[in-house]
Amino acid sequence: METKSKSMSSGSRLLEDNSWRGARTMFFLKFMYILIVVGLVLANISIELPNHLPPATRGMDKDTILQLYHIARRIYYLIIANAYLMFGTLAVSIVMAGVFYVYRILWLYRAIKNIRCFTKTFFSPIVAIVCSAIPYIGIYFDVFILRDITRRQQKLLDEQGIQYTPVPRRDLATLFVFQLLCAIVLGAEIADSWPGCFVACTVIVATMLNWLHVLRPCVEQGNTLYQLQQEEIIRTKLEEASRPNG
Repeated sequence: METKSKSMSSGSRLLEDNSWRGARTMFFLKFMYILIVVGLVLANISIELPNHLPPATRGMDKDTILQLYHIARRIYYLIIANAYLMFGTLAVSIVMAGVFYVYRILWLYRAIKNIRCFTKTFFSPIVAIVCSAIPYIGIYFDVFILRDITRRQQKLLDEQGIQYTPVPRRDLATLFVFQLLCAIVLGAEIADSWPGCFVACTVIVATMLNWLHVLRPCVEQGNTLYQLQQEEIIRTKLEEASRPNG
């Protein structure tokens, strides 16, 4: 990558590779999306299975009653197995949500710290983590923190004349709206019914997809800055090595 402006290495601190944190953050976000879809399917199955239980056996002959008994027993086992799968999916989802949160915090901290090697940011790494962790309102701070990160990264890349995938303000605004909708849906307790549960899961999935849509280019921009600095360090060392001694 050729640079057109000021050096990425001279007079600045070395960046730390943050690509693996960003990659794992996006991986666990996608994994949670899959788990929610699986949970919806299992919930629908749990609603439909009881509807297939045989009717009352009063007045039926012995063979019919025995046949219906075996059918009911199979459906009963399916209901139990589905309940175990739902419980397992819920447990894994909780664990994955915790892992995603940890990696998101790690990525956020390092992303801001890397940017501050070149320029100032509105949020310091610690302040960003604290704001993001505030109950109920931390998810809204996330949007402003991401906005600050993308704006600084894009400015640095512009100075180097490097092409990148931008994060438009409308995408951040859309993320903010969906996070607000998510909070409203969960707070209104509409998930008590099947239609309400479907609506709540749909809003959550849409919010996660918007998160991924914003996070991916943000991570890529940070990775590009790191690669630029590494390439310039290597180029500088090669130039020094090629100079004649004395």
